[in-house]
Amino acid sequence: MHLNHWTLEAFMFDFMGLFFIVFSFFKMLDLKGFPSAFRMYDPVAKRVPLYGWIYPFIETALGLMFLIRFEVKIALIVTIIILGITTFGVTKTLLDKKSIKCACLGTVLNLPMTEATFIENFIMITMAVYMLSRFMY
Repeated sequence: MHLNHWTLEAFMFDFMGLFFIVFSFFKMLDLKGFPSAFRMYDPVAKRVPLYGWIYPFIETALGLMFLIRFEVKIALIVTIIILGITTFGVTKTLLDKKSIKCACLGTVLNLPMTEATFIENFIMITMAVYMLSRFMY
């Protein structure tokens, strides 16, 4: 898409957008099972069950916002907040050495929670913080 006009910012927006679209797609393959799996480690989903139901749609909206460059500053802030909260839960689960199913790619794929989930979230948060800092100058 950006062969002739490649920039780091364009790459990051496209990467974050595609990341959210792909991950939300897998979550939507089992909309009934995702909320209960997500509730196992996400602090908000534990307290507000509705959040687990709408989370895949939030990811889809964020993905589209990044890909079409619509209100990206808001998308970056929301990304930092929701992935920050989820990463807190993932970190707690990993430190407690709990063996649970990871809902990051939905529940159709039976994947265990590993450090890879933390790394994925950390990379996304880092990119969002970097991109948000670019808006401040």
